Amino acid sequence: MGKLAARQMNTGPEGSGVPPAGSRQYCGGDGTWISGIERFLATQPLQKAVTKVTSSRCPNTPAAGLEQLREIGKIRSMLDGLEAMVLADSSEMVQRGLTTPLSEENPTLFDYKREIEEHGYPLSRMDQDLNRSSFVAEAAMATRTSERSTFNRLATAEGLRYVHEDSLFELCGGRITGRTAGALVKQTQDIPLQTARQIESSLLATALTASDASMALRIKRQRERLHPEPASHRRSRAEGGRSLMWWPEADGMAVLQAYLPAEDVLAIYNTVNTHAGRLLVGEEDRHVGQLRADVFRDSLIDGWPGAKHKKSALFVGLTIPALELLTNPERGIANLEGYGPIPLGAALRLAAKAPSLKPILTDPWTGAILDLGRKRYKPSKALRDFLRVRDEHCRFPGCRRAPMASEIDHIDAWATGGATSEKNAQYLCKRHQVYKHVLGWEVVHMGNGSIQWRTPHGMTQLELPDGLIYPHPLNPEPEPRQLMLPGGHLDQQTRRLLGWDEHEQVPGYPENEPDASGA
Repeated sequence: MGKLAARQMNTGPEGSGVPPAGSRQYCGGDGTWISGIERFLATQPLQKAVTKVTSSRCPNTPAAGLEQLREIGKIRSMLDGLEAMVLADSSEMVQRGLTTPLSEENPTLFDYKREIEEHGYPLSRMDQDLNRSSFVAEAAMATRTSERSTFNRLATAEGLRYVHEDSLFELCGGRITGRTAGALVKQTQDIPLQTARQIESSLLATALTASDASMALRIKRQRERLHPEPASHRRSRAEGGRSLMWWPEADGMAVLQAYLPAEDVLAIYNTVNTHAGRLLVGEEDRHVGQLRADVFRDSLIDGWPGAKHKKSALFVGLTIPALELLTNPERGIANLEGYGPIPLGAALRLAAKAPSLKPILTDPWTGAILDLGRKRYKPSKALRDFLRVRDEHCRFPGCRRAPMASEIDHIDAWATGGATSEKNAQYLCKRHQVYKHVLGWEVVHMGNGSIQWRTPHGMTQLELPDGLIYPHPLNPEPEPRQLMLPGGHLDQQTRRLLGWDEHEQVPGYPENEPDASGA
């Protein structure tokens, strides 16, 4: 799974014979005695393996080190199996409507007859898809992973728990790997239960010794051989999952991934490769991989050479700290909206093409955006610009949806006295607005744009703005801190340009502090 999985497995196991959510087996649902036996069978091998590894001495030969690596690999598989059981069982308990700390504190909070007219959304907490989505968000918060990754892990867990029980048993014993188990679930999630189990039984013995790559290919072949649905029908359905996604990498770089029909991907790649091959002749500075990337980038942003259509505009947001620009441009860092820090030089090259620039003052010691001072129900343009720079994306933990795909939400409702200000507003995408207003997720502003979330099951997490260095406001008279830009010196002309009062005392700048002699 992971980043290269272009399509989410965000639904439960399908096929005849699998009970619907809310009526499935879970640990404890059949009584204490049965659940105790099941838990013992799932955890006893793990306990023995952990004891064996932790009681072993440091390896003194490569052979001893390899043997310990083998045992560690088994432990990892066992943990994957245990996580699958806990994920699937916890999700089932949520679907059964078991009480939460939030509903215990306020029994009428989720009154089905009242809730829709109170929060204004045409949704109910009784909605199973909404419950599943909310539980995934809580599980992602608990494991510090993304919701997409947690959706995939939950789908794998349910497939193992309710379809491939034999594979789950082998996984808990460390005899197959988590990757092989995940590949089995992914390849059999949309076929009848009997066929899925037939594929499992035909390959499980091989999975005890084969590599992950070998098993992935074997599972795929068996699926194609036994699948009851024609390949053309499956292709039509798969085309509905077309998508384009990206994720950040280090040093100001990122990866762009498209999920398209195979012939379209090959046509794009071969076209780019052909143009890159023509440019390779006489090229001394760039290798073929760099040329392919440059051709791909230039064709989308600048257009093909000789094309008559107008060049497309760049849709990016930048925050360039004026203080770093003036005092240390070589080592300065700017912020690219939706990504994070990039070199100041790269930001300036983008800014040179910008049709307009908007000055927004930031606090150079805490990194917090200063108040713009607008208060009314509908956010002003200045407040929207302020929140866009501060928040950069939806403020739900782990969500990276851009401001253009989100809306400004009042932390404390306007109807109950909440103001429209930077301290009571945040960007939330539509899904996470529903979590807050329908499912009762609670939000508290902690200062400097820091947001604390509380889930329906009582977990809390502090969400900080990406540019914030210190999570709490500074004291009125803070202790001197290390200079943000070591050795920086601001002359009078620069200070006037920044709007600093000539008589203002700034911590860490001796030339602005009064003479100790009183002169």
